[in-house]
Amino acid sequence: MYPSGKMLLSACIVIAAGVCAPPAATAGTYEDLRSAVETENLPDIARLLARGADPDTPDERGNTLLMVAIRHKNTRLVDLLIDAGARLNLRNRHGETAIMLASYGGLYDVVKKLYLRGAEVNHPGWNPLLYAATSGHPKIVRLLLEGGVPVDAASDNGTTALMMAARGNHSDTVRVLLEHGADPNLHNELGGTALQWALAKEYHGTAELLRQNGARD
Repeated sequence: MYPSGKMLLSACIVIAAGVCAPPAATAGTYEDLRSAVETENLPDIARLLARGADPDTPDERGNTLLMVAIRHKNTRLVDLLIDAGARLNLRNRHGETAIMLASYGGLYDVVKKLYLRGAEVNHPGWNPLLYAATSGHPKIVRLLLEGGVPVDAASDNGTTALMMAARGNHSDTVRVLLEHGADPNLHNELGGTALQWALAKEYHGTAELLRQNGARD
C-alpha cells in the first residue's frame, strides 16, 4: 500500500524543508546538471553540485555524469565530479565503469587518478585492461598490470587483452603484455588465439612478434 498524501507531508516536515524537495524541482535540478555537463559548463556544474545536486545522476543509458565527462575527455570536469563525491564503480547498461571508459579512451592521467582513488580494476569479465588493450594504449596497460590486474584476465567468453591487442594490430600493446607474461596460446570459447586473430587480418608484424614469444600456429 502506498502512503497517503498526509503521510508524505508529515515525512517532509519531519525530515526538514529543502531535503524533501518536490520531485519536479529535484528532477529539474538534475536535468540542469546533466545539461551543464553536456555543454561542459563548469561554473554551472559547480553551482549545482554546491546546491546538493547528485553527481551520480545517470542518463537514460545509465551513464553517470563522470562517464559523460570522460567521454568528452574533459579532465577538469572529471576532477570536479570526483571531488564532489562521484561514485567510481557504478556501471552503465553495458556494464562499463568510468575507469573502463577512460582506459578505452586513452586518458592515462584520468585512469591513474581513478585507480588511486579506489576505482576497481580487477573484476571478472570485461575490465579496464581489456578496454585499454582493445584500443591500443600500452602506457595504460602497463599501469593496470602494475596495479595488479592479471595479464591473462579474460572476458566471459575467454577473450584476453592479448587477443584484443592483436586483433587491433596494436603491436606496442602486444609487446607490453608479452613482457608481463601474457600467454600467447590461450584461446577463447570459439577457439581463437591472438595469433589466429592477427593472421586473419594479415597483421604479419604482430603475428611474427607473437611467434617470437612462443605463439604456435
